[in-house]
Amino acid sequence: MFHRLELVLAAALALPGFAAAQGVPGADEPAPKAAPTAETPETRAAKELVTRYLTAVKAKKWAEVKKLLHPSTVKAIAERKKRLGEENHPMAPWYFEKKSSYLKDFKVVDAKSAVLGTVVVETSEDNYQVEEKGLAEGEMATYLVAQKDKKWWMVDKKRGETFTNDSIKLGYKGFFDLPPSAHVEEE
Repeated sequence: MFHRLELVLAAALALPGFAAAQGVPGADEPAPKAAPTAETPETRAAKELVTRYLTAVKAKKWAEVKKLLHPSTVKAIAERKKRLGEENHPMAPWYFEKKSSYLKDFKVVDAKSAVLGTVVVETSEDNYQVEEKGLAEGEMATYLVAQKDKKWWMVDKKRGETFTNDSIKLGYKGFFDLPPSAHVEEE
């Protein structure tokens, strides 16, 4: 009889919330959150740029959006249009607005300094799905932000994944003003 009671008690304690409801210390505590990344002048500037960009995207102010795009990104969008007949590029939200989705709301979550003086900014986005006629909430996106000719630009976007140092080094050669330490590395 005691063995059966012990099994029932053990099973009950394994249920989520049961131990906390019984006052067991440390039970059902939320997982510790990752410490926020320390803010630098670069990450602050990148977060501000992403906020301006996404505010313009949300308002569908396409001329303003295009002014914030890196010149090489603008060329890449134009090249896709020429080659494919469409501006199907992650940094061309005007293309997706009627076909697949458009931004309803966003939150800038974090910004981290990356290789070659770039910054990767993570966002949480709520996108209205045109075909499904519904809102997809909390979709993770990351933006690559960098300086060219001493001006901050929106470079690229990835949904559901992030930019690695290798992908930045290999995929965006010549896009950025290199920080002084990078000039030493390149020589």
